[in-house]
Amino acid sequence: MDELEAEQLGRVLDHYDLGRLESIERIKRGYVNQNWALRTSSGHYFFKKRHPSLSEPAIVAAQHSLIQRVRRAGFPAPVILPSSSGNTFLILDGNCYEVQSFIQGSFCDPANMAHLQQAALTLAYYHSCVTGFDPPPPLRQGQLYSANVAGTALSALYDAWDLGHAAEIAPLVDRLGGHSSDLASRLEQYDRLPQLVIHGDYYADNLLFDRDRVVGVVDYDKARWEARAVELAEALIYFASPSPARLKFLVYPGVLEWEPFSLFLHGYAERGVLNSAEIATIPDLISSIWLTVSLRLALKDHPVRPAEAEPFLEELITLMDWAQENRNRIIELGQDCQAL
Repeated sequence: MDELEAEQLGRVLDHYDLGRLESIERIKRGYVNQNWALRTSSGHYFFKKRHPSLSEPAIVAAQHSLIQRVRRAGFPAPVILPSSSGNTFLILDGNCYEVQSFIQGSFCDPANMAHLQQAALTLAYYHSCVTGFDPPPPLRQGQLYSANVAGTALSALYDAWDLGHAAEIAPLVDRLGGHSSDLASRLEQYDRLPQLVIHGDYYADNLLFDRDRVVGVVDYDKARWEARAVELAEALIYFASPSPARLKFLVYPGVLEWEPFSLFLHGYAERGVLNSAEIATIPDLISSIWLTVSLRLALKDHPVRPAEAEPFLEELITLMDWAQENRNRIIELGQDCQAL
């Protein structure tokens, strides 16, 4: 830590009653915020300097109200410590800071089947705890992966990459358009799916374990009002994707592996928070997530059509084909889980 950071940290800690600072260690994990582990004479703490894009006070306050809600329900979320003014975060020199209890644990290992099952059970537990929570307005944002959102992303790519004049990849463009049209017809009920405040970033590095027991779920910076099944579909993609990656041009590693997919879905369904309408939409939500995220990243990284446009489209179609070909199998698995 340089002198400027040390001085800044000291000024922030002056606003907290944590005792004498004994040690500080930068936490390397985390892609946006700056995080440290603090030891003081009164205990062990997690210190966060939020990225400017995640520092809107109303949104931070709304996220903290969510954390307090699920903690009261017994969920293993961190304790947010108040500053001397009583607020759960501190704005100083235009920066936003917060201090949490430090949760000691190891990160989730998705290759560990016990961890995978517990991750699924814990996600369902979170959804149970947050059901009925009326979120503050800052958490009520637009839909992430509806058919309209996916279709808009495809139209943007079509225009930016001038796909209408790309004769050599016209068959691929037509196939992708067909998938998008199918999603539009099957996701008409998106608005009617059960809604709640999803965690928004439910993956291995945000789950802390003591052996095979979840002791902490952290990082609620992407929490938002959304269809419950959306978060389940995101988690299935993350925890059932192959490792190492088999695709070269997408952020996604490849089609999903059935064993972890099945185990996670069974674990989630054990708590009885999955209904028939959600089961029917799982394969289509998976497709919509793959399509929307891939197209947005493609536009961000390549605002004009790149040389690898053809293999990019081929890989994306591979994912979409898998979801369509396994649609009935996924739904039957969900129905079996629901019946248990």
